[in-house]
Amino acid sequence: MSDAHPLSFFWHWLTLPITLPGEGHVTPLAIFEFILTLVVLWWGAIRLRKLLRQVLSRRMDHATAYAISRISYYLIIAFGLLVALQTLGVNLSSLAIFGGVVGVGLGFGLQNIFSNFASGLILLFERSIKVGDYIQLKENGMHGMVTKLSVRYTQVKTNDHVDILVPNSQFVNGEVINWSLDEPVIRLHIPFRVPYGTDRKRLQELVVETARRSPLTVDDEQHRPGLWIVAFGDAGYDCEMIVWVNRDGLMRPGGTRAHYHGLLADALESAGIEIPRPRQEVVLAGRSRAVEAPVSSSSSST
Repeated sequence: MSDAHPLSFFWHWLTLPITLPGEGHVTPLAIFEFILTLVVLWWGAIRLRKLLRQVLSRRMDHATAYAISRISYYLIIAFGLLVALQTLGVNLSSLAIFGGVVGVGLGFGLQNIFSNFASGLILLFERSIKVGDYIQLKENGMHGMVTKLSVRYTQVKTNDHVDILVPNSQFVNGEVINWSLDEPVIRLHIPFRVPYGTDRKRLQELVVETARRSPLTVDDEQHRPGLWIVAFGDAGYDCEMIVWVNRDGLMRPGGTRAHYHGLLADALESAGIEIPRPRQEVVLAGRSRAVEAPVSSSSSST
């Protein structure tokens, strides 16, 4: 009996109703069940999201599997919240009042959060931006690879391995360049200059051969490397190496340009083609005029 007395007291405390504002009642046991239900459903939602992503990735592309697993995760969390509220004894019909309060809150300060949440759902359903895409924001020039799509923000990793959290509304309302949306191939223009008199046919063969030596170059019927002469400069022909690069190349545009500049510089140097430098003519005034000025000033001073 002495052992059962503390347990009876503990059970009595767990079932003791606590009065809430608005004539509501809740027990510590109901609060415990509410927290336990949330934890279990949250854990289950995470496990299900990972399992769905693994299973669906075998039958469809990675981005679609990610979107479906994320949406399923949000639905389970929402369903779990409703179940947990019922275990707490909350009448779901009273949530209409809560919805009105939330609507007022959205009007005063939560509109940005709501906008980012809605934009996140649009991105997941529309799939205009997916995990693994290489994107660029035209507003500030920030570019990098999308590594995560969440409810409020999108995580972008730059080529310097800096993680940037971008609000989802910027992708919906702003101008975004998705370099890998449909076809992960991009055309680059590598400028250089050669002196006048250079054999243009030989130069074109040299540039095309140089582009094909790179593992980043795409060379098929629709994407051929080439040479453009774009202008007649002061010191020679202004040219551009036209090259299509694959996904590895477009994911690091700065390094890719430096890579092709290096290959092109070595090829031109090996071929004996010197890159011309601009020349300027400087005309000096005659000495007689330069000397006359101080003489006249000295004579006038004396």
